[in-house]
Amino acid sequence: MIRDWTHAPRPALLVASGALALLACSGDYAQVPSPAAEPSATRPAPRDGGHARPDARGRPDDGGAPQADGGAEAPWPGSQVFFFTFPEQRTGTHPSWGAALTDLVRHLHPTYGQYDYPSDRITWGQQLSFGISSHLRFAYNVTGEPANGFYVLQDRATLVASPAIHLADVAPRVPASLRGARYQPYLVTPITDWNDTPTFVLDAWVSFTNGSEVGVDLVASGLWGAAARDAVGGTLELTVYTLAFGLAVEELDATYFVHNPSTREFLAWNAERAMRLYAEGSKLAVFADARHEAYRAAWIGAPDAAPLRNFARRVFGAPYCVKVLGISGAKE
Repeated sequence: MIRDWTHAPRPALLVASGALALLACSGDYAQVPSPAAEPSATRPAPRDGGHARPDARGRPDDGGAPQADGGAEAPWPGSQVFFFTFPEQRTGTHPSWGAALTDLVRHLHPTYGQYDYPSDRITWGQQLSFGISSHLRFAYNVTGEPANGFYVLQDRATLVASPAIHLADVAPRVPASLRGARYQPYLVTPITDWNDTPTFVLDAWVSFTNGSEVGVDLVASGLWGAAARDAVGGTLELTVYTLAFGLAVEELDATYFVHNPSTREFLAWNAERAMRLYAEGSKLAVFADARHEAYRAAWIGAPDAAPLRNFARRVFGAPYCVKVLGISGAKE
């Protein structure tokens, strides 16, 4: 049974979100425009009042983007993503934070607990992302169905409807060659408490990507310092796990992407953002790591990863896969 977040007990979910954030490690920020034109969206009303009722299926005005294999005229995957405006929830600033971390700090609702990690600003950004997501799925999910909310900086948020799968369906679709350091803590161990919340994977993915935004921004702004750490490897790894989530949805909830075109658009949009951040961050001396490049090489060429690569080709199309995901457009 899929959990209805709109009726879930708030304190328990907050504790879980905070615990998850402690596992995170990633970071960056550069300006993140949509890969193509970004359609405007109307802010949904919070549950404590207001009138707008956005569809968690998130259809743009034209009813949703066609599938990637719909022909040469099909919009670029992710260009039709649905965002609503999520304004700042508090004030706060510090000269050591940088633009991305400042953005995240200001979007955590004041009623949420302690998310500060001044000694590790990348993990701090990830924790904030988990907390913001919790607030969005409680206060902004006015759809009447289970949905999760995600914040991607610059006042942009979206809702993703829950598919009829379980978290346990995702892990088996990650090939052995791509089961990295986050496989156990994000896809296996959480099954005990989060099996009916398959978008748990997306929660971790967006948080890692936001963390990468913090890290890259700090370096670009001259605020990082000299300490080396993993800032973008987790974002790459969680992108692969998100594709495994998509494959599970395709195989087990066959009409989900038809009825929820905005989910496909959001996956494409944030995957492009994540891969851009990985490309930028992996070139920085403080974030570069040969293990991350070995993981990327496995994604591109490992034989057991072919089903996952073929899923990406089916859903996003060959041009996107070549440009964004770094794989050939030909089916294997």
